[in-house]
Amino acid sequence: MYTVEDEPRLSGEVSGSDDWYNVIQYGDVLEAVGQRLEHHDVEPEGHVTVSPTYHKMSAKIGLGETVEPTEGDEIELQLHARSGHSGFHGVKYGIGAERLVCSNGMTAFIEDQTYEQTHSEAFQPGLAHHAVDSMIEGVDTVERRLEDAQKRTLKNRDEALIVLHDLGIDQYLDNPTPDLITALNEEVEDPESPSLYETYNAATFALTHLAEDDTPEYVLDNGFERAANLLEYGDGIPSARILGENAVQNRSRTLLESEQPDEEEYWEGETESIRELMEEHEIQA
Repeated sequence: MYTVEDEPRLSGEVSGSDDWYNVIQYGDVLEAVGQRLEHHDVEPEGHVTVSPTYHKMSAKIGLGETVEPTEGDEIELQLHARSGHSGFHGVKYGIGAERLVCSNGMTAFIEDQTYEQTHSEAFQPGLAHHAVDSMIEGVDTVERRLEDAQKRTLKNRDEALIVLHDLGIDQYLDNPTPDLITALNEEVEDPESPSLYETYNAATFALTHLAEDDTPEYVLDNGFERAANLLEYGDGIPSARILGENAVQNRSRTLLESEQPDEEEYWEGETESIRELMEEHEIQA
């Protein structure tokens, strides 16, 4: 299967039947996005990257629009378009914002909504148009959602740490728990009531500052998608209580079923912290 018309290169081995797999050219995805941006008289900024094997394409497209949920925390609205030909990747459009996470200019993407299709379907340019429309018309929605996330708080820093582990942010780090604690200390103002927004910022801090320098961008993108669960649930923000309760319940089950829970603790004294959080959530052992 070839995806570059001017310079054909093998980029994947997939089904040759249209009933099972539709080849969607990367150029078609970008053209559909560009057409809709032109319709809105928007001159985009950004860049497109393709993996060395041509199995994956990622485009980051900025609108020149800024929201500021808290004073000094400026966020640039963006659309991320991704596609691939490995038998696993479909076409995905993520709309959200690029947030400055470091004084050296490093940024991270906060995904607010996603639209996607699989290769079992013929290419749907209307989906790209809808993603662009939603991004351009949703400036107020993005700002309101980020403000709402600052009002929803977890029980304490320990629960925030357990939530980050539960989301799988730890798998991108060499020293998972120490790195996540460092990130939480950096981003959380009050360790007794970390907000979902602060916890999300801690996740992005860990991924951008503490992951290995040679971590591929597409791997970090997967991490940012996991972290986005702190800010996205259906059309709104997740419940901090339910998010924390589920993470505590999952972790307590792992520790209680272990023959040597002390050796499986993320940090010394975690088991006791879990017990206290279970009491607060009224979770039965």
